[in-house]
Amino acid sequence: MTSSPILPEATAVAPERADGSAPRRAQRPGALRSRAGLLLATALVAWAATNAGPDASVGRDASLVAQLGERGLVAAAEDVVWVDRPEGVTASLGSGARAIVRASPAKGEPADLYLVEAQLSPEGVLLNVGAHHALTETSGADELRPIVRGSRVAYVARGLSFDPGENADAEVPPAWVHVLDLEGGAEPAADWSSLERAQLAVTRYQETGHRAGVGHHSFAIDPPPRDVSLRFDGEVLAVTADEHTTTLAAGALDEATLPAWLRLEPAELARPGNLITWSVDRVRAIPWVGDDAMQTVKAVAFTALDFVLRNKEAVTGDTGEDSIAEDLGQSALAPPTKSAPVDPEVGWPPAPLDAWVTPALAGEGQWNSLAEDPFLRQPEGLPPVFVTTFIRSDQTRKATRVYIAMWDPRMVELHMMAGTVEPKGATGEAGPGLIPRTPEVLRRVVGASNAGFQALHGEFGMMADGVVYLPPKPYAASVAVLRDGSTAFGSWPENQLIPDEIRSYRQNMTVMVLDQKFNPYDRTWWGGTPPGWADKTHTVRTGICLTKEHFVAYFYGADISPEALSQAMIQARCGFGIALDMNAGHSGLEFYKVGPAAEVPPLDRLVHTDWEAEGEVQGMDGYRYRGRRFIRGMGLMNFPRYIRRESRDFFYMTLRPLLPGPPLALGHDPAFEAEGVWQIKGLPQHGFPYAVARAEVGLGAGRGRLLALDPRLLSAKPAGAPTEGHTVAVVDAGEARGGEALWHSSGAFALGAEPPVDGALRLVSGSGNAATAAAAVCIRDDDGMLVHLDGGAAGPSSTLEPVLRAAGCSSFLYLDAPWPVALGGDTDLSGAAVRPPSGPSAVRLVRAAGPGGKRIFEDTPIVPFDTWYTLQQKRIRYFKKHESEAAPEPPP
Repeated sequence: MTSSPILPEATAVAPERADGSAPRRAQRPGALRSRAGLLLATALVAWAATNAGPDASVGRDASLVAQLGERGLVAAAEDVVWVDRPEGVTASLGSGARAIVRASPAKGEPADLYLVEAQLSPEGVLLNVGAHHALTETSGADELRPIVRGSRVAYVARGLSFDPGENADAEVPPAWVHVLDLEGGAEPAADWSSLERAQLAVTRYQETGHRAGVGHHSFAIDPPPRDVSLRFDGEVLAVTADEHTTTLAAGALDEATLPAWLRLEPAELARPGNLITWSVDRVRAIPWVGDDAMQTVKAVAFTALDFVLRNKEAVTGDTGEDSIAEDLGQSALAPPTKSAPVDPEVGWPPAPLDAWVTPALAGEGQWNSLAEDPFLRQPEGLPPVFVTTFIRSDQTRKATRVYIAMWDPRMVELHMMAGTVEPKGATGEAGPGLIPRTPEVLRRVVGASNAGFQALHGEFGMMADGVVYLPPKPYAASVAVLRDGSTAFGSWPENQLIPDEIRSYRQNMTVMVLDQKFNPYDRTWWGGTPPGWADKTHTVRTGICLTKEHFVAYFYGADISPEALSQAMIQARCGFGIALDMNAGHSGLEFYKVGPAAEVPPLDRLVHTDWEAEGEVQGMDGYRYRGRRFIRGMGLMNFPRYIRRESRDFFYMTLRPLLPGPPLALGHDPAFEAEGVWQIKGLPQHGFPYAVARAEVGLGAGRGRLLALDPRLLSAKPAGAPTEGHTVAVVDAGEARGGEALWHSSGAFALGAEPPVDGALRLVSGSGNAATAAAAVCIRDDDGMLVHLDGGAAGPSSTLEPVLRAAGCSSFLYLDAPWPVALGGDTDLSGAAVRPPSGPSAVRLVRAAGPGGKRIFEDTPIVPFDTWYTLQQKRIRYFKKHESEAAPEPPP
């Protein structure tokens, strides 16, 4: 779209009198002087148009482009679209106007959109160019030429290297429709403080030149179209994508009104940081200050502080004992009162850590169990979810310590969440910044922590639940979530393609500790200093690692160097360690217990508000949370931070659905000891987590036996087929019938008349006669576990259904006879010896490896500094290419 010229303003005309003649005006004193002043002002404007500012003779748009070129922005005259122009008396003196300009920082680079302030004469001549503000910052997408209607700006963002005229078989990259409102952005929530509102106004003014900011709605088009066009019809925006067309009316941009092929991306406001961290970001954003200068200031300050503290320790002999006790909420440092011994069958918790600084302090390196912590959900019948300890890892500063929280990824799943601001996505896509508000997620949340650096510091890659925000960098240290839920660590190879098995990833720099060795890639900068400086800065640093036992650990130190952080990882036996974000206010870990209000009642004591909190979960009616910081002295801003909407990306952790589970709430006094309590000992588990559990319940005059199976830990094969692995159970599927049946496919059970997916194996068919059923099977609603109830001689199904509902099921498959099951192939549900089912209908359930901690990209080589550094400095397109194009370019 080419910009249309702005017509001169119409001359104001006084109204006619009744007879049609012009009205008379009384000559006021000084009128002649006013007219003379107006003539002088007009002459000055004419002089300014010809003697000051850009050359008006080359055209307004071209002149604006030339001025921006002197500021380092490359644009074309046809990519200038004027938004407004001055009106009223001030127009005659040349006043403010705004233009949207599509420009690039260098020729051949992806384009962004800029809001440019300017002065125009009454005739539309460009007099002066004022400030310019980047409205978009995308390295992985091109913003196409916008269209404007009033204060609304609409444009299409398109993946790089796309031409609609290319080969029809070429892969079409993603496309987005963006709608900006130059009148202002969204209003903050009612519970924002006056200070937070002021911070928002200052931030918006710095970013856009206006305290109200710029409103932004983003719509993803799915599937990506080859052709997209936008058109304003009055106040309505018409969007056409291939054969689809829809309209977007101003003020009605919500998910409910959209067609299925257009998805509204979240654009929620998150609270600003505390005053210090927010101020640092604002100063860093001043053009004549910049990031390097801010890094220099921080490096000098931290170096001076380190000098003071180092000499203080040398004089006082401080070992950190008192301050560690305060961080842990103790009056005096003591060994753990709830130590966690190693379970030989489970292999968790790990062995204690060896001290690096001697003599060791009380409790140093000893694991403290959080199994009874009121701020953390602990599943029934399982080892502690988290264990914690501290270790001092700097022999030259004995008060320096690192706190470690460790979890078993077989029990806890790691997730990644993009913030509403960070990382600044390569395609402009923002994240929701919010732990999903669903019961399935919230009732399992146990913690959350900071992730990696801002995009400003390296643009290290991030993908969350299949949405790529920043492309992967070669040789970058990466933590990933695989499609089976495993937590995986590795150095990304040169190949930019994202393997299908990866669902999420987060990167930060190069690996800090590999196989318990520090810095294999010879990095000299770990954050906190300008490039080229020796990085000895002591500040808040965090990290995450996969230990050689395949556990995951989070590290937090309030006053440590890169070497001290890495030494703590080495002491914790890390096989792959990654440095995460740093500096107070940005970094920390919080523990949570979340659920319906009845499950999370208020504490029976006062809450220590400096590091504990409880309250209602915003956006989830009827849900409450209880949370605390990892340590008392953690300076994490906006606490409790991650249970609310967050502007920066973060990790959060949830409990995996595991056996055995809580006892059945049967609603009557137990007729015998341990009724309804799941048992896991003495069963053919063949590893941890537990694949099978059993329980007994009273049914009428007899007893019913319950069996629970975890589909994620089992594979099913016909009993006669060759199988590898240990047998958990052998079952008899019986004859196939036309009605409902129980099916097993990869990692899941299902009930239905037809197999849910190709290759699903039938385990048993239902009788269809609920009134005379002798047994039943069901699938638990919240976790997918199979529950089988053998009613024995209990009678009609009316006695079976209450037990199955208490087990967590809402739909059932009734059987007219007990289901033949041989645990381990030789034991029935009562524990008696039995022959396993045989013949063509027999099915063997074999132990499978469940999700846990893994290494990926183990073939990525250790390469010289010049190789990995050059590649990480390049912008990388994440869009998949054909195999013939997939090879990376060699470094210059």
